[in-house]
Amino acid sequence: MMNDIWTFVLYVCGLLLQSLWPCSLPEILSTSSVNTKQEAIDANTLLLMGAIRVEDYCLKKNWTYHIRQGRKDLELEGRPERHSWVWSGQWLNCTDCILFQELEPELEGNTPLNRVLLYARNTSVSTELVRDFQAKTSCLGMKNFLIMPQEREYCQLDGAA
Repeated sequence: MMNDIWTFVLYVCGLLLQSLWPCSLPEILSTSSVNTKQEAIDANTLLLMGAIRVEDYCLKKNWTYHIRQGRKDLELEGRPERHSWVWSGQWLNCTDCILFQELEPELEGNTPLNRVLLYARNTSVSTELVRDFQAKTSCLGMKNFLIMPQEREYCQLDGAA
């Protein structure tokens, strides 16, 4: 009987909190669920590759992240103070998307970092998806948004999985 009362009280409190906090929280993907068979140096290292157009040239960049046992975040090689989380694209109903959150504390006068990046595997992202991303991240406290202009063709990323 007492368990039923506590269950009911907790349920009502949960409904009340949900009505006061309308933000839905993203699902943070566990580092143990990361497929290290694609683009990995070893089972505890993830290599992310990107190609960014700068004027008429494609600048290719690699980022190496380390997966540490018992942690949900990734550690960027050379920047152990930066913590990175991968969120499921399901938060935006985008199966071809991932979201990447990076946090870094203020160090030696540098501005602290807290950003969320939206990556899609296709070349066309709808304005509706971008608006949904902005609305959901602003609900989590993000205030500034940068949308990279797409003025030229995409760079080809050779060797990508």
